[in-house]
Order: sequence, then structure tokens, then C-alpha cells
Amino acid sequence: MTKTRIIKNFYPLTIKFIEISIQQQLQQFVFTQLLQSDIPNITNFLNNNSSISLYRLPQIDSITYRCAIAFQLSSYSSLSPLTLATAIFNTLQQPNTQEDLCLSFTLKLLDSGWLDVTLCDRSLPIWLQSWQRFSYPRKKFTPKSRNHDNLWCLEYTHARCCSLLRLGEQEGLIKLKNEQFKPYKWSLLTLQEITGSNLELNQFERSLISQIIITVDRLVNESNVNTIKLAFTLSDCFLTFERHCRIFGDISGQNRQLSQARLVLVAITQHLLQGLWLSHREQPPRNRL
Repeated sequence: MTKTRIIKNFYPLTIKFIEISIQQQLQQFVFTQLLQSDIPNITNFLNNNSSISLYRLPQIDSITYRCAIAFQLSSYSSLSPLTLATAIFNTLQQPNTQEDLCLSFTLKLLDSGWLDVTLCDRSLPIWLQSWQRFSYPRKKFTPKSRNHDNLWCLEYTHARCCSLLRLGEQEGLIKLKNEQFKPYKWSLLTLQEITGSNLELNQFERSLISQIIITVDRLVNESNVNTIKLAFTLSDCFLTFERHCRIFGDISGQNRQLSQARLVLVAITQHLLQGLWLSHREQPPRNRL
């Protein structure tokens, strides 16, 4: 099997941060940039395709999306996917934006014609802090499941998140503005400053962050997503994260910022689990057990 080679790299690709879903953010950016390009038949292609083919690669050590736009466009052109991908790669390169809030990516052109876009680690804190700016990606999902006997573990995980956040407030690490954890309301009064050194970005933190991003992407971009399956996967990732990533005790005494950053991950998980639960039940999950 021939190994895919990287032909070109471009860094940083900086994009104004306007969408909580990174996948949707990238799709809109690529679409907008291509509208302004002179690539042959691009207007005809965009008029006949409402979305850009973009999917998340499965690894958790990086947040990478693969774009198949060159293969989509090749059906409208006599040019090869690699030739088209090269033209698109050149189109997407841009000067650094001066916007205060932006995400940085690495853009890669592969010899097969794929375009890979990877979120830089330094942009992860920006994305995590953005939750106070954006509302929950709320949609109506039907039909609702009537078998709730197997949902107790989701309720446990949600209640565990709430308990950790209450303890974080008691320890003076965070302040809650939504002490009753009302549905679709962000729970933290302020997000503590998170820098690249605050989170360790070990495999358990990365795994939880990766699953949070997957959950948001699928909620925003898929109309028939299985929200309960999403909730179970997120719940499992969170419980693994909690087992391996301490928040209180010696950690909060020696590295207060690490504890605060991990509590932000707890708050995001609570926010998402509650919303996913409400896609199947009328009443929110208990915040105490």
C-alpha cells in the first residue's frame, strides 16, 4: 500500500471564529474562499453543491479534518483531483487575520488530492473558552425514545459533573452563575484564563476534548444523529478522564490553573450531556444523586 505524502504545508491558516462547530466553521470558510477564486467551473460546482465534503479523521492526538473538495470538483472539470487540490490549496492561503478571536490551522496538500486541515494546539484554549459566547446547538430530534431504563448511567455522569462543579465553587476555583444547572444555560460565571500550559493535553484530556468536538460537529451538521449514542460515548470519555485526571487535593494546591482548566472541561461535558438527554426526555437529568 502506497503511503500518502504531504506535498505542501501552510501555517498558520487563521480563520475568524464565528461557529462553535469547527467542521461547520471550516466548511463555510472553504466555501467563501472558493467563491472568490478563479478556479475553472467553481461557480457551477458551488451552485450545485450546498456543502463542502469535510470529515474528521479518527485520531485523538490532533483535531484534523480531511476535505474531499477536489474529488467533488473533478466531476465538473477535465483537471485531475491533484491539480484541482493544488489550486484550492493556493486559494485558501491568506495573510494572517487581524481579528481578536480566530482559530489557527495547518493546511496540508497530499499527493492523492486530499486537503487536511489541523487545528493547532494553541487554538484549543480559545475554542474551550468560547462556550460562554455561543448557545447550545439545540435542535428538535424526533421521534423520541420511550425506553429510558438504560439511561441511568447518563444521569449519573451528568450528576457527577454537577457535583464536581459545585465542589469547584466551594474550593474557590470557579464561580457558578447557573447553580441549578437550568437547561441550555452555561453554568460558569466566568471562564478562567486557559493558556497552553494550563492543560497537560495528555491522552485523557485530548480524548475528552476530541469527543466534545465530535459531539458538537455532529449535533450541528447531522439531522438524523443518534443523540443517545453520542451521549453514551461522551459519558464514557468523561468517566475515563475523571479517573485519570485529578482536579482537587494536591493538584488544586500545586497547580490551581490546571484544576480550573479541567473544570471547564467538566462544565462543557455537563452542558452537552444535559442537552443530549433533553433530546429524548422532557425533564432534565437530575443534578444530584
